[in-house]
Amino acid sequence: MDGSIKGIGCDIVSVSRIAALLGNTRFLDKVCTEYEQNYLCGKGAQTAAGIWAAKEAVSKALGTGCAGFGLHDIEVRHDENGAPRIVLHHGAKARAELIGATSVHVSISHETEQALAFAVIE
Repeated sequence: MDGSIKGIGCDIVSVSRIAALLGNTRFLDKVCTEYEQNYLCGKGAQTAAGIWAAKEAVSKALGTGCAGFGLHDIEVRHDENGAPRIVLHHGAKARAELIGATSVHVSISHETEQALAFAVIE
């Protein structure tokens, strides 16, 4: 483990775009894990947009976009203080292993109209 950066990614998304998709259960099932769907219950579109942006940022940091895996393979969890943590599954996990990734860091921010996320993979 050398601590070198293997990839970086960022994404910005319109909150209203994600708000329009939240009522679509097929969208949620395709993009969000069960944990994420439960987490979003009672939360607003800003939170959902932040999760979407984080998934996109991580996919870019992995160097492929979503080639070889889907956004469902990138899970945004939260620690006891509410800080986002990334858990990779299936194709995203395989890609991380291929590039020698040992950790994924993510930061999410949102305002009324936009959500932004930045990811760094070591």
